Amino acid sequence: MASFKKQIPEFKKSINHHLNMILYESDQSSKELSEAMEYSVMNGGKRIRPMMMLASAMAIDVETEHIIPFATAIELLHSFSLIHDDLPCMDDDSIRRGQPTTHIKFGEATATLAADSLQSLAFESMAKAKFPKSKSAQLDLISMIAKSIGSAGMAGGQSLDLDSENKKLDPSSVENIYMLKTGKLLKAAILAPTYFRKLNNKEVLALISFSESIGVAFQIQDDLIEAEGDEDMIGKSVVSDKSKNKAAYPILFGINESKNRVKELYESACDSLKVFGESSNSLREMAEIIIHRKL
Repeated sequence: MASFKKQIPEFKKSINHHLNMILYESDQSSKELSEAMEYSVMNGGKRIRPMMMLASAMAIDVETEHIIPFATAIELLHSFSLIHDDLPCMDDDSIRRGQPTTHIKFGEATATLAADSLQSLAFESMAKAKFPKSKSAQLDLISMIAKSIGSAGMAGGQSLDLDSENKKLDPSSVENIYMLKTGKLLKAAILAPTYFRKLNNKEVLALISFSESIGVAFQIQDDLIEAEGDEDMIGKSVVSDKSKNKAAYPILFGINESKNRVKELYESACDSLKVFGESSNSLREMAEIIIHRKL
């Protein structure tokens, strides 16, 4: 079997095709709103969350064709969250993926409506998706994804993140913010395939442990890229966290401690996958990609 890394270009092509198709089919609004939605989704994203969902599906032997609609929806939800994150009332960023943020290009009102529309579109597409198991399992999956972006997940984490400005938090508090604002959606992507195939408790706990470790590592690595000034790699301003005195790991605990923590979390994540043996290589490869940002 080819390594997962070698299959990523084809998977990304499939995800982008489905994203384009969903956006085209939903184009019943004003031209500006449609353009803002397309701009936000199709402007060069790495598709890390869809790739992680597909990697998880391969690890537990779930057909990737069943996963594609949900992997696509996860990317729509991620895109919606980025528009909100960049708004002046949130992180107030003007650059995303090397391009002007949506509100800079289209204005705050249109950007907000584009984000709202992408969130709605994600759930519409998941509800319409063909599901090989029961409708009950499909509803459970959609409910799990919904929870990951709400007050118990991404939105809650963003709220804590905004509240953390000018405060000195301990490592566990910072990691809790990261787990919510970044890790929960990534965790949802990794656990989604388990709704297509029943696993034993040990296997489910292994995926949960993997997702929680790699989710926090992902955000600390983002902070490190920003702290070390690599704007080309991160695709946005590298002074955002410093200028707002946010509770970012490198700012609070230093570069070396942050790198050590990423290494610990990466090793812990990979160690969690031992129960799956070689079948988990796809997730290990994605974990490596997340740490080195080579996608």
